[in-house]
Amino acid sequence: MRARHILVVAASLALAALAFERVWLIQGLPLWWDETWTGAIASTPDWRTFWREAYLDVNAPLYYVVMRLWTSVFGVSDIALRAPSLIAVAAAAAVPLAIRIDGLTREARLTWALLMFAWWGGFATLLDARCYALVLALSALQCALFIRLLARPSQARAWAWAAVGACAVLTHYYAVFIALTQGVIYLGLHRDRALRTWPAALAFTPALAWLAHHAPRLRQYVSPDVDWHAAVGWDTALPLAAATVGPEAAAFLVAIALVVGLGWLTPRLLRVDGSDEAPAPSRNLLLAATSGLAALALALLSGVATPSLTGRYLFACAPAVLLGVVLCARASKRAHLVYLALIGLYLAILPPPAQIKAVLTARSAYGFEAASELLMAGGARDVVFVWDHSAAPVIAPSSLARVGGFFFARAGADIAVRPFRVDPRHDPNTQILAAASGRKPGIIWVYNRRLPSAASAFAPAIDRVDPRWSCVSYGDGVRGTIACLPRPGT
Repeated sequence: MRARHILVVAASLALAALAFERVWLIQGLPLWWDETWTGAIASTPDWRTFWREAYLDVNAPLYYVVMRLWTSVFGVSDIALRAPSLIAVAAAAAVPLAIRIDGLTREARLTWALLMFAWWGGFATLLDARCYALVLALSALQCALFIRLLARPSQARAWAWAAVGACAVLTHYYAVFIALTQGVIYLGLHRDRALRTWPAALAFTPALAWLAHHAPRLRQYVSPDVDWHAAVGWDTALPLAAATVGPEAAAFLVAIALVVGLGWLTPRLLRVDGSDEAPAPSRNLLLAATSGLAALALALLSGVATPSLTGRYLFACAPAVLLGVVLCARASKRAHLVYLALIGLYLAILPPPAQIKAVLTARSAYGFEAASELLMAGGARDVVFVWDHSAAPVIAPSSLARVGGFFFARAGADIAVRPFRVDPRHDPNTQILAAASGRKPGIIWVYNRRLPSAASAFAPAIDRVDPRWSCVSYGDGVRGTIACLPRPGT
C-alpha cells in the first residue's frame, strides 16, 4: 500500500475514533459556569429579554442567537446545549475536505482537517456549550475563502469572504484581527481588483455597528477592579501562541526541527510559479498562513495593552496557523511521510480519554448543576445565590437571578432565586447566612479562590460558622461550589 493510501486510511479512522470519543466525553458531564450562562441566555422568554441579556454579557451575540434558535427546537438539556459545538468542530474539519483549494492535495487537506479536529482545544473548550467551536468553524471557512479570493478576486468571492468574516467577528470579537490582517493582505496583493470589489466591505457593517453599540458595556468588564485576566508578558506570550498549534509545543517543535535538520524543508514553499494575473497557489497558501500569524501577534499585543486575553480567545487564528504547519510538511520532498508523522504526533500527545474525562469532570465542579439538584431534592423554596467573582459587581441582579435559577426553571421547580453580592472585605459566611431566609431557605455559593474574591480571604465554611446548616462542597476547595440546607428540625 502506498504512503498516501496509508495516510488516507489512518486519517479517516482517526477522525471517526475522535468523533465517537467526543460524544462519550460529554455523557453525564454537568454544565460548568460559562455553559450555564449560555443556557440562561438561550432560554430567555422572549426576544426583547434575549437582546437585553446579550448586551449585558461580555461576549459577541451571534452564538447566542444560534443557541436560542437551536434550543427552541431541541431544548436546553446538557447534551442539547453541547451538540452545536460538536457539530461545529466537525464542520471545521470538513472545510478543507469540502472546498477545493489550489495547491493543496487531498492528503494535505485531510491532514489540515485532522490537525484541527485532533487539536487539544477540541477536547476541552471546544466541547463546551460556548462560542469557541463555532468561531473555529467560521474561521476555517474564512481561511479557505480567503485563499480562493487571492487566487481569483471577484465580487462574489469578496462578498463570501467578508460575510463569513463578519459572522466570525459577531461570534467572537477577537476574530477581528484575522479579518484585518487578511483584508490588508488582499489589498496589498491585488490593490486594483480589491478596490473594485470594495462593496464587499459593507458585509462588515453589522459587526462594526454592534461592536460600537456594545463598546460601553465592554469597557465595564475591562476596568482594573473587574477584569480577571493577567496582562500578557514574555512569560505568557509563548504558551498562548503555542496553544494555536497544540498542547505539547515542545513535541511539535522537535518534529519541526527534525524536518529542518533532515533537509526536507525546501525553498519551494516560497516559489511563485505564476504571473500577477494568475497568482501562484504556493504564495496564496503562504499568505493565508501568514495572516494567522499576524493576527496572533496583534491579539497578543492587545493583551499586553489591556489585560483581557486568554488562550481560547485565539481560536480564530488557529485554522490559518495550522495551515502553516501543513505547508511545512507540503514543502518537503517526502510530504506524505511527514503528513503521516504529523498525524501520529498529534494523536500521540493527546491525553488518554479517562484523563480528559477527569479534567472535564473537575472543571464542571465550577458550576452548580449538582448543587441545584441537591437543593431541589431537599425541598428548598427560597435560594440565596452568590457568584463570588470580581466581575459580579457589574452583572445585573436580574441576569444573576436568571443564571442562578436556570436548573430550577429547566426542571419546572417553583423555587425563588435571590442573587446576593458579598462584600469581599468581610467574612462572606456570616453575610450569606444573614441573607438566607424564608420558610425553606437554601444557599448556592460559587467561588474561585485563585481570583480576587471574598472566598480568597475567607474560606467557605457555612456549616462550621452555623451548625444548624448542612453543606455539600463541590470542587477542590480552591474553585467550586457549596450548597447548603438547614438541618432537619432547625
